[in-house]
Amino acid sequence: MAAASRIISLAVAALCCLLLSAAAQKPDLAIVVCRNTTDFAFCRAAVYSDPLTPGADRYELVDIIFRLTFRNASDTRGYIAGEVKSGAGDLKKCLADYDEAVAILERVLNDLNSESYYDLDSRSLDIQRRVSDCGKGLRLGFGLAQRNQNMLKFANMCYVVSKLF
Repeated sequence: MAAASRIISLAVAALCCLLLSAAAQKPDLAIVVCRNTTDFAFCRAAVYSDPLTPGADRYELVDIIFRLTFRNASDTRGYIAGEVKSGAGDLKKCLADYDEAVAILERVLNDLNSESYYDLDSRSLDIQRRVSDCGKGLRLGFGLAQRNQNMLKFANMCYVVSKLF
């Protein structure tokens, strides 16, 4: 009887070790998502700037990424608005593109707050098109060109994470 009890205890201990080992080998979902973006290092640095990212499930991760993208789009939109006020009138179309990108992101965040995950991928692509349109036909200064490139990376992150739904 003692031998059987000892064997069962060893089997349970071995099973626990195997499960812990398998769990330790599974990468965070954020890493899986970032591996599918256009810039893994950028994605990882951006996503892990939020302390909730390690161990985040798909619902938490989509919220994190879209909120980061919203903050970035809003900041870039503000930068462009400042440039337009200082006389760079050729950026008005770019400002309109960012106005629409920010509006789309606001709608997405409201939907996420209502636990609605519908159409995230197509809206992510729409954001990407708007940001891309900003750079067409303009000679963007380094500050705006870098911001625009970063925003394209954020939009790509949104698209990739939206594919989890």
